[in-house]
Order: sequence, then C-alpha cells, then structure tokens
Amino acid sequence: MSVKAKHFYRRALPDVCVDFSSPEGKKLFTEALLEGNANIFFKLSSQFRTQDDPAFCGLSSLVMVLNALEVDPGKVYNDYYPVKPRKVWMAPWRFYHETMLDCCVPVENIKKNGLTLAQVSCLASCNRLNSDMHNAAPNEDSIASFRRDVLRSVRFDDVILLASYNRSVLSQTGTGHFSPVAAYHSASDKVLLMDVARFKYPPHWVDLRLFHDAMCSIDKTSEKTRGYLNLSLVPNTRPLLMFGLRASIASSEPQFAQSLAAWTKFLLEEPLADESEELTLACRRFSQHFTDFAISCKPSESLCPKQCNDVETCTLEAVKSITTELRATTPAKLLLSSSVAALLFAFPFDSPPISSRAAKLISLLDEERKTFSIDTTNEIDLLRQQISTIVCTCKLPLKFD
Repeated sequence: MSVKAKHFYRRALPDVCVDFSSPEGKKLFTEALLEGNANIFFKLSSQFRTQDDPAFCGLSSLVMVLNALEVDPGKVYNDYYPVKPRKVWMAPWRFYHETMLDCCVPVENIKKNGLTLAQVSCLASCNRLNSDMHNAAPNEDSIASFRRDVLRSVRFDDVILLASYNRSVLSQTGTGHFSPVAAYHSASDKVLLMDVARFKYPPHWVDLRLFHDAMCSIDKTSEKTRGYLNLSLVPNTRPLLMFGLRASIASSEPQFAQSLAAWTKFLLEEPLADESEELTLACRRFSQHFTDFAISCKPSESLCPKQCNDVETCTLEAVKSITTELRATTPAKLLLSSSVAALLFAFPFDSPPISSRAAKLISLLDEERKTFSIDTTNEIDLLRQQISTIVCTCKLPLKFD
C-alpha cells in the first residue's frame, strides 16, 4: 500500500518578511529605486530562475549571478576542458546552467550535501569571477561592513552580493540557503532577496540586521559562520582550460584525505640542504600522493575548426602556451607529467603554519613561475582555488605517526 506524501504549494511568508509583490513591497521597491538603491535588480531579475533541485540554491544563485554579469562560458572543444566538455542549454547558445558548475565539488555531491560559502566562492573563481568572501561576525563592525557592501552592490551593476544564511532565523522553514541581494531600502534598513526557491517563497524584503543575524549562524559542514560574497567579473581571464582535479573527487573521499595527510607530514619534516635534491624528493613524494587525482586534456590542433573566430583562436593559443610552459619546468620533467606539475605549482603551501620545507618549496617554485605567461598564471591560480577549497574541508588527523 502506497503512502501519500504531503505536498505544498509554496509557504506563507513569516511576518518579518515583506512580499515583493505586495503593496508594501512595491512601495519599498519604488522608494529604493528612486534613491538609487536598486540598480542591480534589473540585471538580476532578467536572469531570475528557480533552482532545479532542493539542494541547488547555491548553484542556481551562482548561475543567476554569472548570467546577470554576462559571463560567457566560452566555446570549449571536446578534451579541452579538464573535467568534461561544457554543457549548454541547446547548441549553439553558450549560457550557464547548474550542471556546468562542477569544478570544485561534483554535482552529485551537491545534491546530497549542498554547498558551503567557500565552495560557492571556489565555483565563482573557476568561472572568471572575482570572489571577495566575508564570514559574518556578531558585532557592529561586521554589520556596518555588510551594509557598505550592500550599498556598493545595489547602486551599480557590476558587483553582485550573494549571501549564505540560515532560513530559520528569518522564521522561515529550512536551514542553510543562498540568495542574491537585489535592492536596499534605507529608511527601513531592509534588503530585497531574490530567493531562487520560487516554489517555496517569493522575492521578499527583510530587515538588514535580522538578515545579518541569519548569516552569523554556524554552517555545520564548514564549522564556520555563514556570510556573503561580493562577486564581479574579472576581465581578460578564462576558465580552466587544461588541468584540474579528478571530477569525482570529494573532500570526504578517504584516499584524498589520506594523501593530503601524508603530504602534510612530509612538509613538516626538515628539508634537504641541497635544493636540487630537495626538489627531486618533493616531486617524487607529491607524485606518489597525488598522481591519481590529476587530470588534463589532450590538446590537438585538429579539434579547432579551419575557420576559427577570434575567441576560438585565442583559446587555442592559450592552450598551446600553457602546455609548452609547464612542460618546460623542472617539476614537469621530474614528475614526467604536466598535469601533476600543475597541481604542485597550484598547491596551497602558504596555508598556516608554514614549515621550513614548505617555505623552501615555495621559493623554488616561485622561481619557475616567473617564466609563466598570463594564461598559465591564470590556470594555476584557478587550480589553486579549487585545491584550497577541497583541502580546507578535509579533516586531517591531529597527530602524525
């Protein structure tokens, strides 16, 4: 015998929230618009979407931001993208969709666990956005800083503020959620949230201080407070073209955590006096621990159409440049792999505490980095963001045997 599930057609907004389409909500918006505090609303509203999955609030909000800021995913040929060819809604249109955002966390993992603020920041950075992350703190300075960033965002149209907060603090059902802020009403000190769970709640106004309280709640996954991101397009950059971490990797995967723990233990040991021997040893150990997680494309000129437009030609040249420069480095020659060398160059050695061995490796790798072009530097920087996001969520043993 089947059991009938309880169904809902949306939820009633609690009293602390003002429906955007209500008379009061319209009045707040009109006044916010007249005082110049709703400029970003128009770009956001033109890309307003409903999340495709109950756990996709972070993904859908970020897709909304990427499309609102007019970020072109770029035409990427088969095997050029390290994880998989980018998907679009329907050819020939290049447009962001949730399934394309998997450079930091596999989509299947997101369906199970959602995203932390740092993970959304990583996804944003992998897709050509500058991500300025702020964890909220229960003090006046944090509130004042948040209000300043809200005003900076809503008064212009080049920066979007994406917030992570706890719904229950707003007397809503549910817990962790993401929403972009679209407007600010100064007299009432309220912000307008474009809630991507449109099946549940409409866009609504909420008191800024109360909303900040909701950001101060602890995310059980990251064990840090929630907060917000200031997101803007980084000009003259590209997404990852050549290298990356294996698409199925998860921060909770035992093998990766064990490899990270072993590598951390190695970094805490005293370095060899001879720099050449030290780099050789470090490359050998790094290869032992991380080769299985490195991936790369197989660039081929035959993949590029005979008649490339400027974007396609430029992308092909960037791929050639990245490949050539990394292959020429000492780590790539020692590791016999450009993809593993890319991971080594991108590894976040500067995470505190910095050991003497880590400091020496940073110095040695920095000398090699001086020869990198803008394209290769961009590739390594994006890869570092991806690695850092996964590393910071790994739980390492407190003691090493």
